[in-house]
Amino acid sequence: MNNITIHGICKNLMRNDNFLIFTHENPDADTIGSCFALIYALRMLGKTAFPACCDRIPASLAFMTEGEREFRIENAPADFKPEYFISVDVASAAQLGNYKEFASKIHLSLDHHATHEDFAEHTLTDAHAAACAEIVYHIISRLLGSEITEKIASLLYAALAADTGGFRYANTTPITHKIAAKLIENGASHAEICRNLFECKTKTALAAEAFAMANVSYFCSGKISYVKITKADKLAHNFEDEDTYDVINVIRRVDGVKVAILIREKDDGTYKISTRSSCEIDVSKICAIFGGGGHSGAAGCSVAPDMADTALERIIKECDFHD
Repeated sequence: MNNITIHGICKNLMRNDNFLIFTHENPDADTIGSCFALIYALRMLGKTAFPACCDRIPASLAFMTEGEREFRIENAPADFKPEYFISVDVASAAQLGNYKEFASKIHLSLDHHATHEDFAEHTLTDAHAAACAEIVYHIISRLLGSEITEKIASLLYAALAADTGGFRYANTTPITHKIAAKLIENGASHAEICRNLFECKTKTALAAEAFAMANVSYFCSGKISYVKITKADKLAHNFEDEDTYDVINVIRRVDGVKVAILIREKDDGTYKISTRSSCEIDVSKICAIFGGGGHSGAAGCSVAPDMADTALERIIKECDFHD
């Protein structure tokens, strides 16, 4: 799958200019941190670089982008002419969302999903990396040496902390901790970052989580937790889709739960399915049944409106828990 090395990537970055860097749809901290850290590093080298994100940055992660939340292609300066396209933390062309028509133009894809589908000219994936930010860190270190700024370090640290659940998930490795330590040495405000990621909640996000806990269902003697959120639910309880960012983690924390499932209705009527596993069940393989993917412990997919309930039944069946 990999057809380029970090050395090769750095050579290509140095010989090109005018970069457009894509995040995945429904952006999380890893894709945001990886994208903006790389942008700032390229700008330090005298390059021109801008982000492309088809969806708004969640309010809970706006601290990573200095409060700005709109980074669509049309937000770039009118005279900016992108020449080199990069995607970060994007596992498939479909994950580019409304920008999936750009998939065939991507020159470089950086990713850490085992289910990565090739779509770019050059690809570097590392399924052992806890976050895409680990890969980006190695690239930036090669480009900047010891000149990694506090801003870049903080972005990468936030990405690592988020994708490892505060360094609690099984994807955390010794390398992850070593990189985190280096980022702190470079000025990453780790205490403030972790407070923003894991302790601060908007009132609407808390409303979404309260709704989830009031409506959660359990299957297989409590081994599976599940909640469904429709557009009507969001309207009735005063929260938006972006406020459901952490709902999946709320329902997975219930004692005895091994697999958590969140199904939420999107604005276009389709349903986004998110899954989490804290056992040997590989949810990426289950989500692949519906054209999705991710990691063994965290994966997702999208289905048509009439498939939401059927998909739930299939996921429960595939988990194969015995009461």
